[in-house]
Amino acid sequence: MSSNVYGSIILTTKEWFDKCLEKNCSVFHFQPNRTPKVNKLSPGSICLILIKSGPESRQLFVGEFTVKDVKLVKGSEFSIYASRAIETPEVPFPRPGEESWIIEFENMVKYERPVKLRECIDIKTSSSKKPLSEWLILGFTLIKPVDVDNVVGAIRKKAGYKPTQVITLPTPPRTQVGAKPSHDDLVRELLELGEWLEFVAKKEEQTPDNVYRLDVVWRRSPEKPPMKAFEVELSHNIDKALARLKHAYDVWNCQQLWLIVSDETRAERAKKLVEPRLKGSFARIRDRVKIMGYEELHNMYTSLKPYKELLTSMSKRL
Repeated sequence: MSSNVYGSIILTTKEWFDKCLEKNCSVFHFQPNRTPKVNKLSPGSICLILIKSGPESRQLFVGEFTVKDVKLVKGSEFSIYASRAIETPEVPFPRPGEESWIIEFENMVKYERPVKLRECIDIKTSSSKKPLSEWLILGFTLIKPVDVDNVVGAIRKKAGYKPTQVITLPTPPRTQVGAKPSHDDLVRELLELGEWLEFVAKKEEQTPDNVYRLDVVWRRSPEKPPMKAFEVELSHNIDKALARLKHAYDVWNCQQLWLIVSDETRAERAKKLVEPRLKGSFARIRDRVKIMGYEELHNMYTSLKPYKELLTSMSKRL
């Protein structure tokens, strides 16, 4: 079992599921201009499909699919995916000026026996006090990597579905040469860079007031507050990333705030993209925010990796 791969539960409609099976579609799209945490999914992630059915609107697990890719698509570009997606009144296709998160998937499975959510009284996760049967599932729900095998395996057993392979989820593939690294790739690279430089590096660090999670933070020692905070923003939602960094400065007094952006490969161009936002409510952190294009981070990591042991040795403090 991989310790790095999230799973999910996707609540959709019976209409979408039936048409998807009929049409053999391979794209699931979210409502335009919504920001689900779908970018945590990786190739190989299992998505359980939950629908409402019957006069009582009972929630049923009716099937699953396997993630191939996750991306944010502009409405003007959605036409290349539309033939593989299903539009419903509840979830229309994005129009020009809008954007939607999509999941490209494979291995769509329809369970022979649908599983009622209320049947899942014996399924619990490592962090939830309530069983799955008592969860309020309204849309997209992540399943943490540590819980994926337990939850997916239990649903499959109740549904009488036995995949041809044992439920062992693959490790997300390393970024290939020439391919754009994913959010998780860049987070992993920041963690490793911090470790090589003798920092205590941690991902998804919760702020003391539980308001935000930061993608990555670096500390000098475990007992001290973070001195560097990093946000990797590949979805163009720069304002939310800046809000997290500003909060890191407010609660930890971080000396450096790093913003890794997606579609600008050079720092100078990235700076021009972000600078207009470093005014008003973000003016306080203007002199502390450092901006880097994703490609610069990735190239730096790739260049330094062969020398990681030497770099760690040179960074040690007597």
